[in-house]
Amino acid sequence: MRLHSVPLPSVEQRQRGLMDWLGQLPGPAWLTLPGREPDRHRVVVTLLHGNEPSGVRALWQLWAEPPQCAVTTHFCLANLDAALFEGGFVHRHRPGQPDMNRCFGRAGAGEAYQLTAAIAERIAELAPEAVVDLHNTSGSGPSFAVTIADTEAHRALSGLFTERMLRTRVRLGALMELTTPTTPIVTIECGGALDPASDEVARAGLTRFMALDSVLTEQPATWQLDCLYDPIRVQLMPAGKIRYRAEPVFGADLTLPPDIERLNFGWLPAHSPLGWLGERGLAALALSDGLGRPPVESLFYQAGNELRLAKDSKLFMITTNPTIALSDCLFYMVVA
Repeated sequence: MRLHSVPLPSVEQRQRGLMDWLGQLPGPAWLTLPGREPDRHRVVVTLLHGNEPSGVRALWQLWAEPPQCAVTTHFCLANLDAALFEGGFVHRHRPGQPDMNRCFGRAGAGEAYQLTAAIAERIAELAPEAVVDLHNTSGSGPSFAVTIADTEAHRALSGLFTERMLRTRVRLGALMELTTPTTPIVTIECGGALDPASDEVARAGLTRFMALDSVLTEQPATWQLDCLYDPIRVQLMPAGKIRYRAEPVFGADLTLPPDIERLNFGWLPAHSPLGWLGERGLAALALSDGLGRPPVESLFYQAGNELRLAKDSKLFMITTNPTIALSDCLFYMVVA
């Protein structure tokens, strides 16, 4: 599978709307805007997940009257197949296909691996000074950046979009893991796909990313960047069963309240209840931090059938989508 170089949408195409234009593209698309310094390059990637549209919606708005780019800026619209499936922006990836943002730097057969290899190759050829990968969180919540390094460049890129940055050691095959000393890559989680503010987070950040002469040094900003380190990934064990209800569900390994997303990015004190465990108890959970697998009992305990926090913690990327909860993770967390 290859990337198709296409022009920005015409006036006529814009009149027909974003989804119509996406449906007319020949496949995964690569668009380029020249900059004041044409030999410098930056890259924006979006739609690696088909149900995370804030990046492409922000670009659609910006392309109506493109800002003067400081450097040549390239835009990759990746997983159009998933983005257009069943009405549009419904599926993270096509059923039966792998998660595209778990295929970078990984060996595998199929179109997802071919496309991620093509994206990585194009980025390597350009040697851009910066790459941002725009996403939406699986649940409702505020924006944040995710990086694999804590450098001034990564903090500066993060601060263009959001006031929160997570440095993780977990390696999943994400685009940001291709970061190099000369090409920092950050993931921007703009907030929930249904949150009205998420598109504006993407639009405002992209405007700065495209227009500023320097994006690798920290700018005077309206917020202080809050950096969190080494988040722990919380998953259900294979074949686990999850439900989202206001009371425990018989036969479920874990029941979480349907409004659990309200806890995203808030500090919770030790002993806070999160939900209800099934017959397997804590054995239904698994933790990873990129270095190993901490014991579940180090962060959680069971009181009756309740799942409770063992330490003061901040949770984020909480989802109420059971498919994502089972195939990816329940949430991430850091402890005080």
